[in-house]
Amino acid sequence: MGRYVSGAFLAFWLCGWAVGETLVLGLLVKGGWALLTGTPPDPGREPLQWGPAVMVGLFLLVWLTLWTFGGFAAGSELLRLLWGEDRITVASGRLTVTWLRGPFRSSRAFDRDAIRRIALVGTAGRLSLGAGRERVVLSGLGTRAERDEAVAALRIELGLSPEAAAATAAIPQGWEEVITAEGERVLVTDTATRRTQARVASVVTLLFAAVTLVLGRESVHHRELLVPAFLVCAFTIALTTGTVWLARGRWEWKIGGQRLTLRRRYGSQVRDVFEARRLVLDRTLDSDGDPWFELLAQGDAQAVLEPATSPKRFPPSTNRRRIVRVMDDDGSVRELGAWLARESGLALEDRTTPQARAIELIELRSALASSGRFGQWLAKAIDRLAERKRSAGPPEA
Repeated sequence: MGRYVSGAFLAFWLCGWAVGETLVLGLLVKGGWALLTGTPPDPGREPLQWGPAVMVGLFLLVWLTLWTFGGFAAGSELLRLLWGEDRITVASGRLTVTWLRGPFRSSRAFDRDAIRRIALVGTAGRLSLGAGRERVVLSGLGTRAERDEAVAALRIELGLSPEAAAATAAIPQGWEEVITAEGERVLVTDTATRRTQARVASVVTLLFAAVTLVLGRESVHHRELLVPAFLVCAFTIALTTGTVWLARGRWEWKIGGQRLTLRRRYGSQVRDVFEARRLVLDRTLDSDGDPWFELLAQGDAQAVLEPATSPKRFPPSTNRRRIVRVMDDDGSVRELGAWLARESGLALEDRTTPQARAIELIELRSALASSGRFGQWLAKAIDRLAERKRSAGPPEA
C-alpha cells in the first residue's frame, strides 16, 4: 500500500513540475524573441543586452533540459507505481517480456541460445537477463521472494545454471576489447560512446566559445562584463582541453602475461602507469548509505597471499587502481571481473559475499573493542543489533 503514498507525492510534484516547465519555457521564448528583434520583453522595459541575456538564457536552457528529463522520469515512475505490470513468458525456445505502464506498452523477445544468465541484481534485487553483452532488467515489481521464485522457474524452464553463467561471462555494456596498433589486446570504454561524447563536447565547446567571443566584444564597452567574460573564457579553455582528450586520448588495460597493465594513450604516445597482479571485487557505502560496487586492480604481488581476514584490507592507494565503480548494481561489475579474471589469468577475490561481509563485521568489532571505551560501547551496540536481527528471523524479501 505504500506505493500509493509515493504515487500521491509524485502526482503533486508533477503539478509543480508542469508549472515550472511552462514558466521557464515562456521566459526563454519571450527573451529569445526580444533579443532577436531588439524590442523590450515587456512594456516599459529597456531592450535586452546581448551579454547578460545570453548567459541567463544558457543557464535557463540547461536547467529546462534537466527539468524536462526529471519530469519524464517522475511520470514513468508514477505509471509504474500505480499501473505497472510485467509479463514474462517462455514458449518455443524464446523468452518474451512485456512491460505495461498504464496505456503504454513495450516488449522484447530473446532466443534461448542468446540467454546466458537469469539473476537478481542490485540491492533491490531486480530480475535481470543477460544476453550476449547486454543485460536487461525484466522486472522490479513484486516482492523479492516472488522474484526469487521467478528466477528459479525461469532457470528450470530455460535450462540455465549459475556455473554455466560464470563460465560464459562476457564484457558488459560500456566496455570493449580492441586490438591496438601494436597488436596487443586491451580493454577500453566503449569507443562508439566515446566518439559520441567527443562530438557532444565539441558542440558545447563551440557554443561556449561563441559566448566568450560575444562577452569579450561587449566587455570592451561595458567594463562590468570583464569578470563574466574571464570566467566563461576559463571554462571554455577547460572544455576544449576535455574535448581534445576525448578525441585523442584514453586509458586502457592491456591483457596478457598473467597481469593487467594500465596505460595512458594520447595520439601515438603510450605510457604504462600501473601493473596489476590480482583483482578485487568490493562493496562500500557512501555518506547516504547507498551501496557502491567496485572492481579494483591490485598491484602488490605479495598481497596475493594476504588472507581476506587481514585487518588491513588494502595496501596504500598507490598500489591499486579502480577499474569501475557502480552504485547499487553488482551485476555489471561482477560480470566484468569474471571476464577479466578469465582472460588475464589473474585471481579474483570477491569481498561482497555474505561470508566476506561477516568476516569484515568481526574485524570491525574486534578493532572497536580494542580502541577504548567508546569503541567498546560501539562493539556492544553492534552485538545487540546482530542479536536483534537474529531474533527477528530471516526477512520475507
